[in-house]
Amino acid sequence: MAFPLLRARARTERQVVGRLGGDPTAPYVVSRRSTQEKQPWKSLPAIEHRVEVEFLRTVLLGESILPYRVFNPFEGVISAMPNGTVLDAQAAANRGYSGLHGYLSAAESVWNENSESGTMKLVQRWNYHNELGAQFPIPEFRVVYAASGTIPAACALRQSSAVIEHGLYWASATTQAECDYLVSILNSETARERVAALQARGQWGARHFDKVVFTLPIPPFDSSIPLHVELAEAAREAERFASTVAIPESVKFQRARKLIRDALIADGIVPRIEMMVARLLDG
Repeated sequence: MAFPLLRARARTERQVVGRLGGDPTAPYVVSRRSTQEKQPWKSLPAIEHRVEVEFLRTVLLGESILPYRVFNPFEGVISAMPNGTVLDAQAAANRGYSGLHGYLSAAESVWNENSESGTMKLVQRWNYHNELGAQFPIPEFRVVYAASGTIPAACALRQSSAVIEHGLYWASATTQAECDYLVSILNSETARERVAALQARGQWGARHFDKVVFTLPIPPFDSSIPLHVELAEAAREAERFASTVAIPESVKFQRARKLIRDALIADGIVPRIEMMVARLLDG
């Protein structure tokens, strides 16, 4: 299965314009700024424009994923058609999307004046190796897991229109049970421990779990095997419990991941899953 990684996208915030508000079919948006921006982008003004609502989508970053739960999603301008065709400013104008055309024209101008990527156009950067277009049509069931962090974090997306962005990998699943089965394995400390010797080491310890987890002997999901079904059911139980864990609004995603995992351990769900994952990997 493929895990395409989508790089940086145009994250935005909606703005209220005028006493009566804006046009709900084409909200006015402004670029979301971050303290982690680098020069020259950090010194440039935000891009502001109205954009047709069909091109405003939920965007999930690495920090948006906790074990068994989505956390802190963003909204972004995603200039992709339902069939995966990614539009630049001229293509948007040709199709009559005046709002998207205006936004992309401004973005492309900033990119052309400040990028060091040579002849690469902005739409080519956004859709590098077709990593954006490949997400469409969006599958009904997806497994999403974080590419970094000391605590494994994966969750299931079902009938979600969210786009997967930087810091995450994703895969489609044919059924909900297959999706849950994979999520239980990717969230397990047992799986991480068994590839720890292959992980790179940094200042904060082992990292890049995402690059080595698939060296494990993970069998394809088989609904006729009781252990596979039990793992899927346990993942759904963990998901329901994780959704009830209170997370303070100001908490960073690293701390939020630990809060979820500690709560699942205390409830007894994680220990059961860890034992089943060990049996699975032992064959």
